[in-house]
Amino acid sequence: MTTLLPFLTALADTTRLRLLHLVQEHKITAPELRVLLSIGDADLAAHLKQLVAVGLIKTGKQGAHLKIKHKHAALLARLFTHFKVGSKKDEPTRADEKKLHALRHPKPPEKPKKASAKKTAAKK
Repeated sequence: MTTLLPFLTALADTTRLRLLHLVQEHKITAPELRVLLSIGDADLAAHLKQLVAVGLIKTGKQGAHLKIKHKHAALLARLFTHFKVGSKKDEPTRADEKKLHALRHPKPPEKPKKASAKKTAAKK
């Protein structure tokens, strides 16, 4: 019982559930998580520390970024499916997916449009 309580406590937070869902669905880095969850370094570190402590995730360095990997992916997948966490109908999940896509695939800045020859002649 004493080991189950910290595990359940770790799951009892919206930000940590979003974090776990993002980790489950994507290979993601700490900088991406900070942006997606709109939290600072200290808050992200505290959430990660709690999830690592109960064995839900493990972290490791790979290149310049911190990569996060599941330790109990199958268990989380079943929990998320059963409780409908991260369903495609869930607004926060859709927003996270859209924000991650925009973060990973930024639109190039638009080039200023050149005035047509007719408009330039009309101004003279």
